[in-house]
Amino acid sequence: MTKRLIGCVLALFLTGCATLSQQDCKRADWFGLGVQDGRAGATTDRLNDHHKACSEYGVAVNDSQYFAGRDQGLKDYCRLENAFKEGLDGHDYRHVCPPEIDVVFSRYHSAAHSVHKERAEIQRIDNELSRKESSLGDSKLTDKERARVRDDIRQLGHDRDRARDDLYYHERQLNEFRHESRSYY
Repeated sequence: MTKRLIGCVLALFLTGCATLSQQDCKRADWFGLGVQDGRAGATTDRLNDHHKACSEYGVAVNDSQYFAGRDQGLKDYCRLENAFKEGLDGHDYRHVCPPEIDVVFSRYHSAAHSVHKERAEIQRIDNELSRKESSLGDSKLTDKERARVRDDIRQLGHDRDRARDDLYYHERQLNEFRHESRSYY
């Protein structure tokens, strides 16, 4: 790799990590940005990312406005029904909610996230099964290779059954938690 190419790749990597452009930093509504980050469940590390990005342009971040907005945004994020949505969407929970709700939010999120993971696993297995079944039609396969593919298909079928059982368990748990969450309102 030439030095120039390495420099370009490094520049792309470094600018790809910036959270805000120069224009964004200069025109920033720090309260609004805090609300946005709070609603996304961002940790306080996100403010450090903004500081880093804007310091490159000589722009100061208004921490107090940002934190006031983030606190407002977290009120939306930390609603219990959002724990289910975030988990089912496959988003991680970073324990940003107040201590009085964190344990319950985390438990609900974890149950929903387990459902998300099991669904993804079943999809992965189904894709692999489809690929293996299609490969059986390949006339270039030897009898030994064809037998190995059939064994793989049988094993994938067992894996899918296990994943479906796990999904059923996690969906039942999720439904129980959803019912339980109604008592908090």
